[in-house]
Amino acid sequence: MNRVSRAGILVVALALIGAMVLIRPAPTRGASEQQVASVEQLKNEAFKALRSGQFDRSNELLGQAAALSHDPSVQRMAGWTSHFENQRQEFATERHEQYKKSLGNVELLINKGHPDYAIDAASRAWLLSGDKAAFRSEPGVDQLIKDSIERAASYDRHEQWIKSLRIYSDLTIVEPALPIWKDDLKQATRRVRLLALYTPDVLKSMQDGDSKEREEVEAILKAAATTQPATQPSAAAEHPTTQPVADKDKEGDSFKVDWRETLRGIRLDMLWDALVDAKQNYYREVTFKQLALGGLNGVQAVVSTSGLEKAFPGLADPVKKAAFIQALDDAVAANGKADDDNSQRVTLRRTLTDLKTINDKTVKIPEEVLVSEFADGAFAVCDPFTNMIWPSDVEEFKKVTEGEFSGVGIQIESGEDGSLKVVSPLEDTPAYKAGIKAGDVVTKINNKSAKGISLNQAVRTITGPPGTMVKLTVRSPDGTTKDYDIKRETIKVASIKGYLHKPGGGWDYMVDPESKIAYIRLTNFTKDSPKELDKAIDQIKEAGGKGIIFDLRYNPGGLLSSATEIADKFLKEGVIVSTHPDRDTGNPPTVAVAKPQDSDCNLPLVVLVNQYSASASEIVSGALKDQKRGLIVGERTFGKGSVQMLFPLADRSAYLKLTTSHYYLPSGRCIHREENSKEWGVEPDVTVEMTPEQMRGAIDARQALDILRAANEPAKGETPKLEKPAEKGEEKLDKKPKKDLLSSDPQLSGAVLLLKLELAGAQI
Repeated sequence: MNRVSRAGILVVALALIGAMVLIRPAPTRGASEQQVASVEQLKNEAFKALRSGQFDRSNELLGQAAALSHDPSVQRMAGWTSHFENQRQEFATERHEQYKKSLGNVELLINKGHPDYAIDAASRAWLLSGDKAAFRSEPGVDQLIKDSIERAASYDRHEQWIKSLRIYSDLTIVEPALPIWKDDLKQATRRVRLLALYTPDVLKSMQDGDSKEREEVEAILKAAATTQPATQPSAAAEHPTTQPVADKDKEGDSFKVDWRETLRGIRLDMLWDALVDAKQNYYREVTFKQLALGGLNGVQAVVSTSGLEKAFPGLADPVKKAAFIQALDDAVAANGKADDDNSQRVTLRRTLTDLKTINDKTVKIPEEVLVSEFADGAFAVCDPFTNMIWPSDVEEFKKVTEGEFSGVGIQIESGEDGSLKVVSPLEDTPAYKAGIKAGDVVTKINNKSAKGISLNQAVRTITGPPGTMVKLTVRSPDGTTKDYDIKRETIKVASIKGYLHKPGGGWDYMVDPESKIAYIRLTNFTKDSPKELDKAIDQIKEAGGKGIIFDLRYNPGGLLSSATEIADKFLKEGVIVSTHPDRDTGNPPTVAVAKPQDSDCNLPLVVLVNQYSASASEIVSGALKDQKRGLIVGERTFGKGSVQMLFPLADRSAYLKLTTSHYYLPSGRCIHREENSKEWGVEPDVTVEMTPEQMRGAIDARQALDILRAANEPAKGETPKLEKPAEKGEEKLDKKPKKDLLSSDPQLSGAVLLLKLELAGAQI
């Protein structure tokens, strides 16, 4: 009976289902079309939100579209945006945690009696805050700033330049609209620079006196950090420190920077020619009076900075010093009274002659010092980018602009313990062929200890004429030390880099092999950059590349001709950039226009920029944005839109680098950021912000991929991990990124997302 009943029930159920099927109305064509239209509308709104940087909204809309559609492409898009949104939320959480930590450090350091370091923490909190105006107006922050201003003034009176420099630097961050802090910062910076150049021992004494408080602050912050629950390995666990090898690096003579070498070849006639060139060619009106007063201010700083008498004994004689100060005061008064152009010129010329004479009779400051510091003060009146390239600077300047030098071919950095570390050898160079590797430490250069040597001094010592020899003593991570006698060669520094350095040389450009998205990074604009870019694009096309991410972050600029050529490679027509001065200087306006070429690159493009992208980087990114050639992703650029020309002096052994005009984007807007500018640089189409900590993490991950390894070494986009202590001859790397690059760099991840969507057919 039960069995029959169940069967009957089953029959009835099937009948009902059949009835339901029979009576359900078939979908109309109009309903299907409405559903498709709804999906397309959601997609379009999502892409619009994405372009404005509303990643959360875009993710929400594409999720809705995916729920309505069975189209695999829509599902993939929703998956991509969901993945990126999860990553973005993770970064946002990190940012908020860093903000709270900085706020806590402000209160902690105030309570512990370290207000100078509390303002440091406050400036970091300001950078991380979402509402900067509200943060600045907080009563506690406002009082901290007022107290810091009083302390900075007191430090100035007592010539504690290291302390005042720190405070003024912080004040320029939390109160960027007040130019007074920038002026005070310049003065403190000048004092510290003078001590660093002429009496480094005096400066070191100041720094040592400040180090005790710094150590106390670090101990306080470390103690506070250890009371928090650990959610990830500490910095100490990730980057274990090693004790210095006992006195091995201290053998032999050590290097000392001699200001005489830095200022060699400087003459008074060079200064006069430079002042005349500035008066005639600076992009806006500058008078001989302004230049004279600025120059005299520079010399006054030398005389009034305590400690410099150790380098210039004449300053220790109060009578002679008073006589020279009186001469400076008289010169200031005379130049201040000069009104018309001719009298200003005559007065300035007489001032330079009289200063040399009275200096020789009194304090006897070396002429090259007098000339150099007068020039530094005079051209500070113009702008930060107008300065002298003295004879000792010429060779280094050529290296930067021409992209080549004579040396051994290694990238170096200063370690935390003062050691000189090899970041990476360069391809096909003497150092690479000799076997020097990333992670090695240069302990001696020509038998002199390299411990504590400045990077500039190290570069100048290691480089030299091609064919000459240099001896490097190198300690490997396993502790073995070896001498390398290396013949210097002409080294060409490539400005184009890819995503991953292949073992043995060359670049893998594919950041997303599945979607065929390539990555090109341009470090600076040299004369060879356009040719290097051509080669990279050819390799990308041969590999089937479908889109390019062009990374201009941290790129300080370079040659204007290189910038226009590179922009032209992505443009077929239209203005790239124009220049003109603010007054008639005889330098005509210029306009660079793109022209169609067979070698033009037509692949979809996303350009990465940040606040350290300057000058030529802004020209290229601005042109590509204004001409709608590619999406710009990142943060607003630096705003260095001034054009510098080189004016040769005397026998071309020195130059004046002078601002003669400004860059203007195709839209007509000036790139340059003036003191009171509210608009400058290139604003990204899609803004993706990064905190300083996130930037450091991304740089660490980037550097791991940049290291050039031998052909038999692994290179998988992440630093190799050694589970056991390194054996003899085995490389042990003390730096490894916390994450891979795409997980560490939200700007790059955002660029990849945008290109993937565009290649999938999204109209972004």
